[in-house]
Formats: sequence, C-alpha cells, structure tokens
Amino acid sequence: MAKDNKYDLIAIGGGSAGLTATTIAARLGAKVLLVDKESLGGDCLHYGCVPSKAMIASARIAHRMRHAEKYGISPVDVKVDLADVMQRIQQIKDDVGSHETPQIFREMGADVMFGGASFIDEHMLEIGGTERVTGDQIVISTGSHAINPPIPGLAETKSINHVSLFHLESLPKRLVVIGGGPIGCEMGQALSRLGSEVTIIQRTPRLLPREDTEISQVLETAFEEESIKLLLSANPTFVKKVNGAKKVAVEQNGKTLTIECDEILVATGRRPTIDGLNLPAAGVETNAKGIIVNDALQTSKKHIYAVGDCAGGPQFTHWAEYEARIATRNALFRGNSRRSMDLIPWVTFTDPEVAHVGMTLEEAKKHHKDDHIHEHKVAYEKVDRAVCESEPQGLIKVVVDKKDRILGAHIIGMEAGEVLAEWVLAMKHRIPLAKVGNAIHVYPTLGRVNRRVADECFMEHGLAEWTTKLFARFKPHQKLTNKLFRETFGA
Repeated sequence: MAKDNKYDLIAIGGGSAGLTATTIAARLGAKVLLVDKESLGGDCLHYGCVPSKAMIASARIAHRMRHAEKYGISPVDVKVDLADVMQRIQQIKDDVGSHETPQIFREMGADVMFGGASFIDEHMLEIGGTERVTGDQIVISTGSHAINPPIPGLAETKSINHVSLFHLESLPKRLVVIGGGPIGCEMGQALSRLGSEVTIIQRTPRLLPREDTEISQVLETAFEEESIKLLLSANPTFVKKVNGAKKVAVEQNGKTLTIECDEILVATGRRPTIDGLNLPAAGVETNAKGIIVNDALQTSKKHIYAVGDCAGGPQFTHWAEYEARIATRNALFRGNSRRSMDLIPWVTFTDPEVAHVGMTLEEAKKHHKDDHIHEHKVAYEKVDRAVCESEPQGLIKVVVDKKDRILGAHIIGMEAGEVLAEWVLAMKHRIPLAKVGNAIHVYPTLGRVNRRVADECFMEHGLAEWTTKLFARFKPHQKLTNKLFRETFGA
C-alpha cells in the first residue's frame, strides 16, 4: 500500500477492464491501486467466457464422438459425468487465473486490495468498510450481473443462471432455457450435447435477433437437427413446481403450452453492477443503462471514468478492454481519445459459430443514402477445407457500398470467429473488398472463404465498362480468354 494512500489512478473492479487499466498504469510508472470485492479475473474468468467455452469444448467432443461416422470412424455411445466436466472446467479456470494473481500485479508495481469500494467524495473511497484511499483519477469497471425476467412463480420455483450453472452437480435430464440470445444458445446447445433434453424459449421470431436473418435461420436448422426444441415468438407466462418437477406455461400463437422440466436456465439479460458504490457522493450521474459517460469514457466528474458493462455499453470482454485502454490513456495523459461505436465485432460460440462485425444489409440500407449497397455471399461448401472437415454447413455475407467499401461481415460456420478477424482489420483500416481478395490466402484454409467473397464480387460486377473496351482492343481470342479467366478466378 502506498504510504499516504494516495494514488495517481484507482481501478475499481478486477475484471478484464480493471486488469487492463492497472497493467497500463503500472507499466507507465504510475501509482495505481486495483480494488475488487473478492478476487481478480471478473465474471469472464469465473462464470463467463472461460468456463462456458471450456464446457462448449467438452460438449463438442462428446457430439463428435457420437457422430464419428461422418469422419469414417465408428461412433461411440458417450457417457457424460458432469462432475468430471466441471472438474476440467475448474482446472482450466485455475490455469487461466494463474496469470491474473494479485502477486503478479504487485510485482508490476501496483497495489491490490479486496473489499467493496464506496465513494466518500469525488476523490476518496472506502474499501471494505475500513480503509480509505484517494485517487487523482478513477476508473470504474464493476461489470454487470444476471437478472431474472418478471415471470410469476420463477423466483419461488428457483432457476439457474450463467453463474449457478457451473455449480451443478448433475446434468438435468430436461432443461428449459429462457432466452435465445448468445448465452442461451451457447449453453443450451452445450448442455444438449452433454445429454440434457433442451427446449429454448425465445420471445422474438428468431434466435439471435441481432444477427442477419438468414444466419439465424441456419443456426435454427442446426439446432433442430440436434433435437433441440425451439419455441419462437413465445412468451413464458408463469412457472410452478408440481411433484418435484418444474412446469413452464408458454403462450405461442394464441395458444398456451405447458413444458415440464427438471431445471430452468435463465439467459435473458444483465444489469450494471453499481449498487454499493455510493456514486451520488462522488457526483457521478447514472441512468437505467448504468453510469453515464461521454465518448472519452468520462462520467459527470471528468476525473472519474467508467468502462465496460457498468457504463451500459456492449457486454463483451474485448469491448471492456478496448474502453479501458482509452480511459486509462485519457486519465494519465489528460488526453481526449474517443471510443468508436462503429466497429464492434462479436462471436457467438455455438456450433456452427456465428461471427458479426458492422451492419447487416438491412441496417446499411437504412443508414446510408446509397441505392447501390449490396452484399456478396459464399457458402462454406465452396471452401475445400470446410468440405475436408465435413463441416460444409455455413455461409459468409459481406455488405459493401458502390465504392467497394466494406460495411459489414456476417459469418456462420466452422471457426467463424477466426475467419472474422480479417474483416475487422479491413474495416478498421478501410481496406476495400478487392484488396482483401488480392491478398494470398493459404490453401487449404477456412480463410479462403474471404478470398472467395472478393472473387464473387468481381464475377458479379466485373470491370468498369471503359476497362473492358480497352481490353477488347488487345484481347487474343474471346472464347479462349473467357475460358482461361474462368479457370483462373473461379478455382
């Protein structure tokens, strides 16, 4: 602890954003304090990204073993012991968490304290109800927490969420998932593959409503092929427990259905975790979405910053890290760096994966006065690597304007999240679609699908009229040229 308990920067919250802010400040030589209620790593390490992806990996192996015949191998009747799966998940959490210990940050030069943080005034905080510290600059990154929808009987009947899910001791035979967003889809499919009979209830007409419509439909088909039951445009009206079983009443298309299950997983939304901070004492303003910030991540008090979920932004670990870098730079250098909301990539780790950056075609047409906005689409089945992996299910869509500028990329398929990275880079640096296609893409990789999109664009729109007229003066033989062109660029 700094002798005078005064710091250049205090980071409140030990999740990805708080760890990022602390690392930057410590390496710059600032006096920095990292505060968390109980442990470092945040929701992502303990209950979010890390354990969920570990569970998805186990579920994927079980699924492939049951369906090994498509690889020319005899399938296996897999028996899953959830306790063993959970033990593996805990080991992975321990391995990842070993890089985020208090000792590591203290060795960087930061101080670390545990206990709830509460503002006394705009510079002073009380930690754990006893210790008081002050900071010239403060970054709040306390994240968010799951909330239950107001369904009568749900609280009394009890349910699980993304936190309590990882405390299950046995696999529920019948599981109802309320919510068809990323968490509901990821965990619903994972638990189905581990052996549960899963029903997903979604209020909207399709899963993942923020995605391109066709991509949502491809995922729905994949789920139905795995015997995951989907109730779309459905509204849970009440829940009750009868003879040890849980019953969920659902309204759909004017009819009421009753689903009996052993457990209910709620995946319908999150709320910023800001209670207990005593923000009014610091003069920090909030609204229903969380702490109010400007694009420099400053709150109503310019030396206090808020980043990530608690500031009401997109609920992604990578977004929280991005905002933390901006806020820390502004705090320590009195800068005016601004976040950009135009380029937010994300991935839903279902199988097939769903990856997204930028606008869909419908969104682009609404936001741009350009009659020439269009999209180019390539199916995964046209990519040799996907065929070799027996994973031809999927497609990619790239939205462009009349000047070939990329407005969005949307992918569903094997390792879609890895394929997306090239489009994020292209959009960040305003690289047009044609130049993406000009780069050499190693054969046979899934990344070749990106080159195929550029090829499709060229084939569909061709060269400018003046170019073709010029070429016509020097072309050898029309039929031979066309044949060679097709063989070269259509491969």
